[in-house]
Amino acid sequence: MIANHGLVEDIREYWSHRAETFDRAFGHGIAPGQEAAAWARPMREHLGPAPRRVLELACGTGEVTRLIHDLGHDVTGLDFCEPMLAKARAKHAGKPRLRFVHADAGRTMEPDARYDAVVCRHLVWTLTDPPAAFADWVRILRPGGMFIMRDGARQFYTRDGAFDVSTQGELVSPVTGYKVMGWNVNATT
Repeated sequence: MIANHGLVEDIREYWSHRAETFDRAFGHGIAPGQEAAAWARPMREHLGPAPRRVLELACGTGEVTRLIHDLGHDVTGLDFCEPMLAKARAKHAGKPRLRFVHADAGRTMEPDARYDAVVCRHLVWTLTDPPAAFADWVRILRPGGMFIMRDGARQFYTRDGAFDVSTQGELVSPVTGYKVMGWNVNATT
């Protein structure tokens, strides 16, 4: 039997069903206090002083969005699961400097050179075409912009070569003119 939809639709359906309980799952919801501070610390260090224009890919219910926004940055949260975006919009209703976009993180459709930084958490392992996605992300970064990620995968590829994750969690990029950083979260420091 031939399926009438593909892997991307399966992924979207899976995460759409998870939206209602997503924040209660380990590693997805970010509790206020020590955990939130641990997640915010590397973003503050890598993003630098506000305001920067930041795109959060696969923003889900807006947990990392909240942290970036609270640091004073202008944030666009992008996700391809409308139920996730509905949760994010409800959490952040009325906040300035924040917008949510229903789109595929692997093909953002955002304008060239729009963002100072692109951030993602728990996304890269779900991509069906990582080289195309990384090429798109480089396209939407301003010259000198940065890509910041936290993901479980160990190696990622772009049309220009591989991104290798070192033991410190930092990404080494062959793409010149862009700063590519990974981050580790340690709630005990």
